[in-house]
Amino acid sequence: MKLTLQKAAWSAIGLFALISAIWLDYYLPEKTITTITGVEVKRVDKDGPIGRENPADGPTTDVYYIYTSQPDDEVRVFRNEDTRWSWPWYFKFNSADVQAKAKTLEFEKKTARLTSYGWRINILSLFPNVTKIEVVDADVSSFSFFRWFWFALWAALLGYLSLRCERYFAAKELS
Repeated sequence: MKLTLQKAAWSAIGLFALISAIWLDYYLPEKTITTITGVEVKRVDKDGPIGRENPADGPTTDVYYIYTSQPDDEVRVFRNEDTRWSWPWYFKFNSADVQAKAKTLEFEKKTARLTSYGWRINILSLFPNVTKIEVVDADVSSFSFFRWFWFALWAALLGYLSLRCERYFAAKELS
């Protein structure tokens, strides 16, 4: 019985660690050093971009896309949408301004640091959302203090939970 409870507790901590790490990785901002190669605006509805195959069948919105290229010939696509007051709370209301800056950098071919959150999942047509664009030198770091601060805090919390769990089961064995 004791071993079953101990396995269940460690499994719960492991599951919590996995789910929370995935959640943090998706929502915490990351920085990418890149060159902007193009921008585009697409009209979309709940089913994706509107076209012949997908006619509009509900409310529509404009979604900005930013195309980038990195020195190793890796190409990435980012979306640029306002988060407004909804989740995640980045309170981003300036997607048109960010898009204008991206358009300017497209022609200047300067190196930029894009701050974004989210993942690129091809099969689901998901793109990371850009929250900020800065002009930088090519040798600047892409380190995100905010991102790694929260990951460190998360690791400390997991360490604390693991230690408490270990102490609980050690005290239970002694009694």
